[in-house]
Amino acid sequence: MTKPPLLPGESRPEETFLAAASHEIRTPLNGILGTVSLLLETELEPSQREYAETIRQSGSRLLDLLNNVLDYARLDAAAIELETEAFCPVRLGREVVELLSPRAHAAGLDIAARASDLPMPSYSGDAGRIRQILFNLVGNALKFTEQGAVLLDICAHADGLEYRIIDTGPGIAPEDRERLFEAFRQNSRQDAYKDGGVGLGLAIVKRLTDLLGGQIEVSGEPGLGTCFSVRLPLAKAELPPTHDLPVLDAVVGLAGLPPATCLSATSALVDAVAQPVCIDISSGHVPPEVDVLLLGAEQPEETIRTLARKAPSLIVLRPEDRGAIARFKAMGCVGWLVRPLRASSLVERVFVVKAGGMPVEEPEKLTGAGRVLIADDNPVNAMIARRALESAGFTVTVASTGVEALEAAKSMNPDLVLMDLRMPEMDGFEAMRRLRADGSAVPLIAVSAEVNSDIERQARLAGANEVVAKPIEPQALRALAIRWTGAADKAGAA
Repeated sequence: MTKPPLLPGESRPEETFLAAASHEIRTPLNGILGTVSLLLETELEPSQREYAETIRQSGSRLLDLLNNVLDYARLDAAAIELETEAFCPVRLGREVVELLSPRAHAAGLDIAARASDLPMPSYSGDAGRIRQILFNLVGNALKFTEQGAVLLDICAHADGLEYRIIDTGPGIAPEDRERLFEAFRQNSRQDAYKDGGVGLGLAIVKRLTDLLGGQIEVSGEPGLGTCFSVRLPLAKAELPPTHDLPVLDAVVGLAGLPPATCLSATSALVDAVAQPVCIDISSGHVPPEVDVLLLGAEQPEETIRTLARKAPSLIVLRPEDRGAIARFKAMGCVGWLVRPLRASSLVERVFVVKAGGMPVEEPEKLTGAGRVLIADDNPVNAMIARRALESAGFTVTVASTGVEALEAAKSMNPDLVLMDLRMPEMDGFEAMRRLRADGSAVPLIAVSAEVNSDIERQARLAGANEVVAKPIEPQALRALAIRWTGAADKAGAA
């Protein structure tokens, strides 16, 4: 039987059900993951920490599975409409890598993005669908890579754009590649046991790629890793190219950097007309023409001290290692960079150090001092966010409805608002629209248990500055709040 046409603004019953089910299932799961993340920040005995880590890992797997099942069902239930907007392919790829970097670092993996040529043109297309493709592919690569790295390559072509996701995982045999994109199929029985999923992530990627008129290919061999290549036919947009790097004219030594980070840094330096040089850390020899050294933070302390004495050095570390900045300075490092690296921040820091200046003084720990309004009708989620932000020095007020959020915003004049999108009486979309209509310029962060390209687009039209998905790790939430309230040195955090 043919389904009757929908009226303007009307949703099909199956779409309404999926939206409601998505929210109601994800919300308690987010509470579990958020609470255990706070628990892991407390003093625990080794056995207690092991139990808590197991809860977090199992909950994260369940959330990934749930996201894939609901996304796949939504593709079947809804008539997918593509949206066209101008976007920067480098920024889009970098956002995906930065959001997935905590997962990579927790697994001991390196992750980075590399642009083929900077400055890169902007393109017109459905950025939300492309972001969803990249999240699935990069997340899949992290899932099956036990050691090494995952690299996101961004390549501009005359007829479109290409993203390549390269990993150092187990690889895929040629005879298994044809079945990769079938729903409910794992590459092997061992993969099914390891993953705990049902093989939907790559099926979703294939359907979205076809929807965008693109192609996806797989290469690599068993034992040598895998490369997924997504080629999309996109027209170039009229926005000016981004990431136009200055000319460095410098020799930069790379010592002990993780593999993907090393490739990313090398590409950025070449685009800035610099000469990257690989330093043999076993010999400790640094050529006299080296102007600046980039040192991996994972090296032995004595190695860092020795190299830092031979040339001005920038230590490259993970976001969670910021607390050790003072120790690295005591070893002789003049500044720091956080991976995954941003090309603009890397080149800017090298330029300053080469010129004989000192990088802007970085904060040695993440602290905040602003007023944050949290609008969330779920008391568990509100408690998790409040505890995470108060521990960083923020003053926090909680509202449970959109109406309460509007009243609180008028009385407290917040520096930042975290707005849940599904609340009683007045939802987050309407609350944000009214705040903007009243002339408020406060940064609005839309928070939702379900984030897809349609929700993100609606939230930004309502006035959101950024859209984030629950659960938000406490550390990531604190960093987000500090970035939007201006409490951190943006150069150092890049």
